[in-house]
Amino acid sequence: MSGCARLPGAGALTTMPGMGDSRLTQLSDHLYRFADICNTYIIVDGGAALLIDSGSGAVTGALADTGAAAVEWVLHTHHHRDQCAGTPALAAAGAKVAVPEHERHLFEDAELFWRTRRVYDNYDDRNTFFTAARNIAVDAALQDYETFAWRGYRFEIVPAKGHTRGSSMLIAAVDGQRVAFTGDLMNAGGTLYQLHAMEYAYGGMEGIAFTIESIDALARLGVRTAYPSHGGAIADVAGDVARLRRRLADCVALGNGMRVAGSTSGSDLPASHFLPDARLQPLSRHLLWGGPWTCSNFYVVLSDAGKAMFVDYGHSLAAHMHTGSEHHGLESMRFVAHHLDELRDDYGVTAFDLVVPTHIHDDHTCGIPYLQRHHGTRCWALREVAQVLEDPAAWASTPCTCPRPIRIDRHLTDGERFEWEEYRFDIYHAPGQTEFHSVYAGLIDGRRVAFTGDNFFVADTLRAGAAIGAPYQTTVMRNSFQLDMHRRCAEVMRRVDPELICPGHRDVIDCSKQQLDEYADFIARKERVFRNLVAEPADHYVDLFWARLLPYLTTVGPGGTVEYRLLLRNNLERDATYTAEIEPPPGWRAGDAASVRLRAGERGEVRLPATAPDAGDGVRRLATARIAVDGEPHGPIAEALVTVAGR
Repeated sequence: MSGCARLPGAGALTTMPGMGDSRLTQLSDHLYRFADICNTYIIVDGGAALLIDSGSGAVTGALADTGAAAVEWVLHTHHHRDQCAGTPALAAAGAKVAVPEHERHLFEDAELFWRTRRVYDNYDDRNTFFTAARNIAVDAALQDYETFAWRGYRFEIVPAKGHTRGSSMLIAAVDGQRVAFTGDLMNAGGTLYQLHAMEYAYGGMEGIAFTIESIDALARLGVRTAYPSHGGAIADVAGDVARLRRRLADCVALGNGMRVAGSTSGSDLPASHFLPDARLQPLSRHLLWGGPWTCSNFYVVLSDAGKAMFVDYGHSLAAHMHTGSEHHGLESMRFVAHHLDELRDDYGVTAFDLVVPTHIHDDHTCGIPYLQRHHGTRCWALREVAQVLEDPAAWASTPCTCPRPIRIDRHLTDGERFEWEEYRFDIYHAPGQTEFHSVYAGLIDGRRVAFTGDNFFVADTLRAGAAIGAPYQTTVMRNSFQLDMHRRCAEVMRRVDPELICPGHRDVIDCSKQQLDEYADFIARKERVFRNLVAEPADHYVDLFWARLLPYLTTVGPGGTVEYRLLLRNNLERDATYTAEIEPPPGWRAGDAASVRLRAGERGEVRLPATAPDAGDGVRRLATARIAVDGEPHGPIAEALVTVAGR
């Protein structure tokens, strides 16, 4: 049988009556458990087996008693060594391996992980110390909220974040019963397998919040039995979930002695408000707010017909961001669905119809691909925002880009009025916290509401030595900041003239003309301060992305050609000629240099082709663009990353 692991000595074992290994237990007609360094579950179909985790690999000596002669697949719930120690031998014998998508690097790049993992000055307490010692080849990724099909079985992949960051549970119908393979999420009786696994950051028990989120999801899945990686089966799923939830809540009740859901500094809210069961907050009859405990604010506009329009949709908890010391360079953020059941059950929503992102940042957009794939949600976005969301790899030089492309169903233009159900909204390009940002406003329940993303906030500002609460505009230089961007934001806010501001973080704001004046004043004062710090023309020394190379991330086949676009902004107070040539990695062939003449303040671009060598090795390398302005060299200013795929 091709593509499967032939079991050593399987023929001899099949002659033994009954089950020759006392560690093997038959759970139903086609399902078995082998007790090893972890429970290995075996599903048998027509003489072939699929394993859930591999343990030490000793399961191969007992498989013949199940009627299986070969292992076709090993599916993993998480990356720990007790789950996967036997996987390399199974793979060498022909079995294929599937692992949770957010832990793939801890299997196939385990050796790189160990070479780069921080040791000294380390504040990462997650149990990635239990990662395998050697690389384990991966044939498939188990993608969140998708399915894995094997023969007549379909496994639903559901995030089970808690014991590890990338853990998944696998839900399937086996012998007429809907069951869950839950890894080390929980044990029978409503207990944790390991308490120390709840500690993620130094002194931070974020795993408690993640576990609550995951067991709540398990309770909603309607499974008959859950099969954990250690201990006996969980027969009373709902009861054990409720018991564990109460015990975890007792940890939360310890308050400051138990940091559970990430940093809450500066907030007067109790820790319990930062747990996954926080409810939506009605701002009016048709407008809901995720509340100050969400990672990044999202809003829901309700139509009288039962449809919902989302304004942004990101993480439910700040702890999901993983931007601190515990965020390893090989990881990406993991989105977990939230609040949708509440919208259905409490607000009668029948369709998650539309989402409108205010800007490109992943903490506001990471849930949009989920809405699109699983609920058919449409996405409308300002053209300047849409270009990044549709092709994040090209624009990955800008911070906080969501790696999954987002389908944009309607491209909106600056100043356009659009209608959704009974509402009308105006949308504006407001390049504030990032160049790729919009603000839009509409009349909701009699009030003019502005959704301002990460632009407009109120916080303490020093005035004459005293802290005074006042509006301000956020500034991130690497978000392609130019001085006129924030002047534009002040103009947009005056034009919108809202009564209620719904920002991307913190509390909603009742807005007045005085606050809009203070906002414009802050922007003007900031510009004066910045201009004082650099020579003129100031934007020439402020603007990080006066030259940007696209696409930033790309993979090309051997001998293939990449046509780079070098985007240019003339921040000088005179006309100038920009000349550029590509400097690709060794072995590439560079195309000719190109030039463009730009007026003062004008934008333009040149095309710079480069051709890959005839052989690839799959290694990411750096390409740069060398630029001169009116003959004055500025060096290799712009960069991009390129990989030549191996044959």
